[in-house]
Amino acid sequence: MELMGVGLDMLSVLITFVILVGVLLGKRNAMNEYFPILLLMNALVLLADMGTIVFSGDSSHLTLLRISVILQGSFTFVSLSGFNLYVDKLITRKRGRRPLFRSIPFAICVIMILFWISSLIHGYAFKISREGEYTQGQLFFFVVLIGCLFVIYILFRIIYNQMTGTLESTVCIALYLFIALPFVILFAALKCQCFSMFYAALTISFLIMFIAIHVTREQHIVEQKMDDTIMQTDLIISELQPHFIFNSLTNIKYLIKKNPEVAENAIDKFTKYLRRNLDTITDQELIPFSEELEHTRTYLWLEMLRFGDLKVEYSIDNDEFLIPPLSLQPVVENAVRHGVTKKVGGGTIKIYVREMPDCYKITVKDDGLGFNSKELEVDIANAGILDIRKRLFEMNRSKISIASTEGVGTTVTYMIMKGEVKDDSVQQ
Repeated sequence: MELMGVGLDMLSVLITFVILVGVLLGKRNAMNEYFPILLLMNALVLLADMGTIVFSGDSSHLTLLRISVILQGSFTFVSLSGFNLYVDKLITRKRGRRPLFRSIPFAICVIMILFWISSLIHGYAFKISREGEYTQGQLFFFVVLIGCLFVIYILFRIIYNQMTGTLESTVCIALYLFIALPFVILFAALKCQCFSMFYAALTISFLIMFIAIHVTREQHIVEQKMDDTIMQTDLIISELQPHFIFNSLTNIKYLIKKNPEVAENAIDKFTKYLRRNLDTITDQELIPFSEELEHTRTYLWLEMLRFGDLKVEYSIDNDEFLIPPLSLQPVVENAVRHGVTKKVGGGTIKIYVREMPDCYKITVKDDGLGFNSKELEVDIANAGILDIRKRLFEMNRSKISIASTEGVGTTVTYMIMKGEVKDDSVQQ
């Protein structure tokens, strides 16, 4: 039985560290705050249980046996408290506020740990003879009962928050399995007096919860990325406006006879414009602002072939910073289509970039017709501003804002923060 207990503990420690590596190498999220701590507590409990088995019956290692027993019981209650905090974290993420009476379970755990440690003196929970024999005390089952009641309390919290819609069903199922398996094995472990079976079941529960919650969460993130990709692809396709393509081709056809050199240049720029839009469908990584600016220049050059009264001004302090693709050109296109080209006599579009201490400030300003508040809301949606705003925020909490005055013009301002850019750049 002792050999089996040591084997179970060693295997459980190995599984625990494999799970821990999986959590630490996975995508960072709010759940990573407590889950690695729970795993470390489990590993310490397993090592303490292993020490209890190995040093039991050996009077020459009496001190090590006492330390192992103390750590085994103490870390078990610390793990219970940690699991309660883990559930607290799940609930807080959904509710937005911390649960009431969260200090009471912690106080109970502290009391039980002190009671367990004091058993070295009074022997109520366990006894260790001078010969190194470890036996259960008269109140050992009382300690087990308190632990079971603690788990039942957590269980009812999970059930209540599932019924109120605070916790998702998939998360609750993982938590139920985490509780049920060790709970069932506990009775067999008490009968055989082999707590290694209980700790092994607890380790399997950690594995189940890792798969059910963390791996499932990764799947949700991948699905979210796919949804974002579809949304961005729709934006890109919408940017390939048929009227712009037809008008550009018509202008090129006219220029072939009138000015072949300009026509050749127009074909090159039109091809470059189309290629950039289509490349973004398959490659949506962040790009240097200089590339996005060049794409915008290409678009404006083609539009200036059609609208001779369209004027553009540039003032660029710095263009060596990252930005999501197609985050400037759609805004400029919106200024052309709904602003200056609808104004009698045309107008001017100004593109400024200023380097600030904490950000790069991009300003796209036109002196076109402008919009009232209701038209501005529709224009924001039609211009894909919502998608651009989302991608900028996910990049590093950068922002975009719009101000428009009817009859005066529109100003779009980007605040591209200098903070750390996320590696995935399109994440939640």
